[in-house]
Amino acid sequence: MMRAALAKRHSTDPGRAPAGRATEQLYKLLADNTTDVVIWLDLSVRRRYISPAIKTVLGYEVDELIGTHPLATVHPSETKAFQLILDDLAQGRIEDALAVQRYRHKKGHWVWVEASFKLTRDPRGQPTGYVAALRDVSARKATEDALRLSEERLSLALDSGSDGLWDLDLTTGEIELSSHWFDMLGYRASEIVPHINTWHDLVHRDDAERSRRLFLDHLNGSTPAYECEYRLRRKNGDYAWTLARGKVVSRDQNGQALRVVGTHIDITRRKEAELKIAHMATHDALTGLPNRALFRERLDEELATVRQQGGGFAILACDLDRFKTVNDSLGHPAGDELLRVIARRLTSVLRDVDTVARLGGDEFAIILSQTDDPRSVRAAAHRIIEVVGEPVDLCGHSASIGVSLGVALGPGASASGDQLFRHADIALYRAKKAGRNTFFFYDDGMGSEASERTLLELDLREAVLRSGFLLHYQPIVDAASRTVSAFEALMRWTHPLRGAIPPAEFIPLAEETGLIVALGTWALHEACREAASWPGDLRVAVNVSAVQFTQPGLEQVVRDALSASGLPADRLELEITESVLMSDAESVVASLHRLRDLGVRIALDDFGTGYSSLSYLRRFPFDKIKIDRSFIRDIGNEETAAIVRAIVGLGERTGATITAEGVETEEQFESVCREGCTQVQGYLFSKPLPASRVTGFVEELGRRAIESGMSVAG
Repeated sequence: MMRAALAKRHSTDPGRAPAGRATEQLYKLLADNTTDVVIWLDLSVRRRYISPAIKTVLGYEVDELIGTHPLATVHPSETKAFQLILDDLAQGRIEDALAVQRYRHKKGHWVWVEASFKLTRDPRGQPTGYVAALRDVSARKATEDALRLSEERLSLALDSGSDGLWDLDLTTGEIELSSHWFDMLGYRASEIVPHINTWHDLVHRDDAERSRRLFLDHLNGSTPAYECEYRLRRKNGDYAWTLARGKVVSRDQNGQALRVVGTHIDITRRKEAELKIAHMATHDALTGLPNRALFRERLDEELATVRQQGGGFAILACDLDRFKTVNDSLGHPAGDELLRVIARRLTSVLRDVDTVARLGGDEFAIILSQTDDPRSVRAAAHRIIEVVGEPVDLCGHSASIGVSLGVALGPGASASGDQLFRHADIALYRAKKAGRNTFFFYDDGMGSEASERTLLELDLREAVLRSGFLLHYQPIVDAASRTVSAFEALMRWTHPLRGAIPPAEFIPLAEETGLIVALGTWALHEACREAASWPGDLRVAVNVSAVQFTQPGLEQVVRDALSASGLPADRLELEITESVLMSDAESVVASLHRLRDLGVRIALDDFGTGYSSLSYLRRFPFDKIKIDRSFIRDIGNEETAAIVRAIVGLGERTGATITAEGVETEEQFESVCREGCTQVQGYLFSKPLPASRVTGFVEELGRRAIESGMSVAG
């Protein structure tokens, strides 16, 4: 048809130059061979010429579409907009147009086509028709739609989440920030200059160097991504802990980073929980003072400082006089309040550079830092005795106690913090013998006064040789069913002359002398032997000392105990304290994994009173975490309850069972259940029992649980 139209034009223009005809032939040659569809339409918008590519794009033969109107093949939803374009062309309002629309394929489906239209004019400037070029853009449109959908989803995720998105142009320093970024810090967009310098200004100064170093490491390709936890200043002046993640998305030909995109996630709640647990790890829950682990850390730091810079310091071992009388007569709550008062008083009469620690019970320790003058140490000791001796009002009752102090000056000839503290302890023993409420400095002659301790050590060795110990078992109760799930084996020693020796007295002595290894071996064999006869799948928990981990053969001892008794490995639970991991965490963790491979369960005992590094909780998945009784005793306090809640959450994330120790009242039981503890242990259910009473107790508690269930059901 286009050939006919061209031929007609040629016949009415006999003077037309051969060059013009050659040009038109060349034009037709190009139109016939291009992959785009070329169409010529007259002013009535009828197709008069169609290039052969129409077959490839829309499946039609050329003759099938000659004389048709394009609106007949355009998608119905797009005909109105297309008609406006054609009208604008016909009226000369526009010279050309570009439209992306769907054309019906001969097979019935729709093809996305990019159509370019150009108005043609005669030599007088009058419109004569249109030239259109059609190109199949289905693949491109699908990609664009997929990208748009992805961007919409990303936008939705960002708008509905709490992450702050940032996009940094490294060439200009300009940074784009999402609305949630501003919301997270409490700013309006107009209050922040979107530039990298502003970001630097908002980072806490203690975190700035670390975040900058990690950022540069990623920019230069040393790390696959940027990741850093730091604090950003909120509008109100507080700081929000954020986890920043980012990645270079554009580099120049030399590898220089041009653009980085990433997110800020508000991790303030997690950080606060971690800080609480970290504080709990190094501080006494009752008084807030440093605990034994932090005291030891401060002592080592003091020794290192003195060795480098000279000078001296003093250690004071402190034991409260008449505290037990007050505690027994007025009750544990009054005793706890008394300890809190004493802690505040001790802190009030010492300097900020000094350390006051609670080691446990009514035992405290003090480091008087940066002093080598015995007179100033004496003055401090007098102040401590005076302030502790002041009456304390406990719920309307006036209580008066005293304090005995043992003083060791350091470093002297002492080689270690342990030896220094032992000297202070010996001096404390002398002060107590002298009538209490006084203090003594350690001197070398006091060694003979420790003879009573030496005699106890000899008796302990004798008892180990003749197996003079026995085990009692305290039930561990399932919180939901109130039935026994396990028993903890607790060692007992009855001295032939002195009677029952408290474990708190002979266990530390056994650890100090190394006798704990033999005692521990005996306890493992005895506990497995007796538990093998227990009903059902009751477990037995046996404490393992840190000293046992320093000696070779612990794993073999466990194997031998299981083999000799016939007790299945999954019914044995080994309880370790956090101090076990203090000396050589790598080897201990490796040993724990090998013990776990035997099928034995591993429990972390007295959590929160010792070393408490969260790193080893990630490196070794304990089967059980036992919350120390000091937290349970004070669980009515909201801050303590929050700490218990944090430990439970930690256990849930690691898959560990959580046992509350020292549960003595129904109120405490209800509180620990409410906070999520799954097991309880304490005097509410039973004191430690002889082996002969284990089976009877299990049956009795089972009956009580059934009767309680029937009562509730009725």
